[in-house]
Amino acid sequence: MYRPHRKPQEGFTLLEVLIALAVVAIGMLAVIGTAATSTRRAGELRDETFAHWVAMNELTTLRLAPAWPHLGTLKGNSDMAGQKWDWQANISKTSDPALLRADIAVSSALAPQAVINSLTGFIGRPLPVAPVPSASVPPQAGGGTTPP
Repeated sequence: MYRPHRKPQEGFTLLEVLIALAVVAIGMLAVIGTAATSTRRAGELRDETFAHWVAMNELTTLRLAPAWPHLGTLKGNSDMAGQKWDWQANISKTSDPALLRADIAVSSALAPQAVINSLTGFIGRPLPVAPVPSASVPPQAGGGTTPP
């Protein structure tokens, strides 16, 4: 019996295609998982940065106050980047009588129990304010003339 010479078939079998699709799907799951983790971590870093800025602002406010803060706990809230933040500052003595220690913890107002960032700083004793010389002080000898 004569059989014509057949050309071998080219292409992939159904099983080969299914295995290739399974490998691609596993790879895509890994990529999607990594992207989701990266996005979540970027949000956490953003919140940590804003919370640090809130703490720095409160420490600066304490440092610039005309009087030392009382020892103990101070609480307050602040707005930063369109969000509300709660902060708590624990003021304590140090071995140097001219310094106080401030431990500031910042949390989101939506979850006040979860501290997002904290900061420790030191507050120096406020310097006495020197009187500002008045404008009616006469010029020194040998000085120039005053304008009319």
